[in-house]
Amino acid sequence: MKKTLYILSAFGLALCLATSCEDKEEEQEVVSTMRGVFTTAVIDAASTFELLPGKTKSVSAQVCTVDGAVSDITLKLSLKVDPEGVAVYNAAKGTNAVMLPSSAYEFVKNDMMLARFNTTSTMAKIAITATGLEDETLYVLPLTIDKVEGTDNWELAPNPYSFITVMQMNEATYEGPEGGDGSMEFPFQLKTAQDLVDMADKLSQEEKIYFKMMNDIDMAEIKDWTPLNYASPYTFQIDFDGQGHTIDNFFCDFSSYPSFFGVLYGYCHDVTFTNAVIECGGDSGCGILGGYGGTGDLHADVARVHVQGKVTLTGNKTGVGGMFGCAGNVTIAASSADVDVWSGKNYVGGLFGYSKKAEVSDCWTAGSVRGDQRVGGIAGGINGVGDAIVNCYSVTKLYIIKEDESKEYAATRSVGGIVGHVNQDKSDGNEDRLAENVVSGCIAWQDEIKTRSYLGEGVAPGEDQDWYSSGAIVAFGATHNTYEKCYRRPDLDFRDYSDSFLLYDQEDCTPTAPLSVLPVVNNTHNYPYHGKAAAAGKTLSQVAQEIGWSSSIWDFSGELPTIRPDAQVGPVPDVSAGGQIPGFGENDIN
Repeated sequence: MKKTLYILSAFGLALCLATSCEDKEEEQEVVSTMRGVFTTAVIDAASTFELLPGKTKSVSAQVCTVDGAVSDITLKLSLKVDPEGVAVYNAAKGTNAVMLPSSAYEFVKNDMMLARFNTTSTMAKIAITATGLEDETLYVLPLTIDKVEGTDNWELAPNPYSFITVMQMNEATYEGPEGGDGSMEFPFQLKTAQDLVDMADKLSQEEKIYFKMMNDIDMAEIKDWTPLNYASPYTFQIDFDGQGHTIDNFFCDFSSYPSFFGVLYGYCHDVTFTNAVIECGGDSGCGILGGYGGTGDLHADVARVHVQGKVTLTGNKTGVGGMFGCAGNVTIAASSADVDVWSGKNYVGGLFGYSKKAEVSDCWTAGSVRGDQRVGGIAGGINGVGDAIVNCYSVTKLYIIKEDESKEYAATRSVGGIVGHVNQDKSDGNEDRLAENVVSGCIAWQDEIKTRSYLGEGVAPGEDQDWYSSGAIVAFGATHNTYEKCYRRPDLDFRDYSDSFLLYDQEDCTPTAPLSVLPVVNNTHNYPYHGKAAAAGKTLSQVAQEIGWSSSIWDFSGELPTIRPDAQVGPVPDVSAGGQIPGFGENDIN
């Protein structure tokens, strides 16, 4: 049902093709003696589209030559529907199929080009929708060639038709094909590591494809994973439902956006990655889930996803994180990253490196991070207008322990317990910039926040050390952001690159009530947000409850809150053509 059919469309053209060439002085007509023949075929012609009422499938059609013949000129072609082909189909198949009504199909794209010396044309696109159909009646759509532009010397083959067959299924009795078909109602079922690998062959540029894990999967044997959506225009839309299962031993060192998805476009939810290893040696952002979480107008949603493992960037790229390298256009909710993230570049975070458009809520991070500068427990930076991190905590170690057992701190400068930079990646104008970013209800529970660069005890910064500040919550931001209800560990050991930068409590701030920052002589890059120290003796769970975190999302039974597996977050479920949300009866939703 979810297969994309390539219709090698129509034609048996007996052609004497003509071409022309033009020089600067005159135009000469060159007549070709090449004889081009085209024919019609449908891949998997025995299959019939089985559609539930209102559902749409996309069909791809193209022209192809017979026996490898090529045209020595460029041709433009288009298709049409020919009702006379219904009788041809019934005579050949011994059926009583009827013509698919015009309300059930549409040529989305019907301008194909057969380039010079090619054997296949570009694609036409046809949308087939179960509209105005009777259940379990066989419908046929006969396709043939309509126009060929570029030559007048062509004719149709004796049997010029390709056939698309469609049957509308009864919702009450339809059980779907074995293993799923990629639709919302019947997702492809994932049971083995090879099933995960085979996902790539089932993706479509035209529609969202649904996948559902049926059990835990060990990927230890898969050493050559290719991210599912790594190449421009990144339009493979995916709904990946882990159903609470685990993917263990995932490994990727692909050259472009090494990760599971590459670029996540769609929805990933209810899955846990354990012992994942991402190695990025190229100039590409990386994380366990994606190099990018959404990008441009392509949105991604993440809910109840937990990643654990190691991400290492040895290439030349800013933006590395435990879950995503860049939060390009994404909403992340009720998720976590317990990941050791290592990079020699800027913008490194426990959850993601930096954002362009991101809303993050009810998440936590652990593990460790190491970068050059702009490093944070949750994010290296949130740089999009209006980006937000709400009700999140980090226990991520902002240092690593080296082989000689010495401690190496997370950044040379600008390291934050929650986020590094929150000022649209600017170095000045931070007292006036209206970035509209929000850091609210967040808790930094690290034991140490220190920079690798340190001028020495008691040494004040001079004009040549006007570096970006660090902070318990935000390292370097804009005073007109919204910072509210944020707390740090009461015994935090804090040290910036100079002892002149102190750790102190700060009041909440908004665009109309800007942040107050203690000045430091000879420094103009001093915009930290430290929040307030939590009361001594309080656990992180107790602090979170006092802030007002939801018990429907968080489990507060331990010292550290955890995400409830049934946390009610994420997108509203897709609605079927009948107006119903899957899994709910008619009276279950107001």
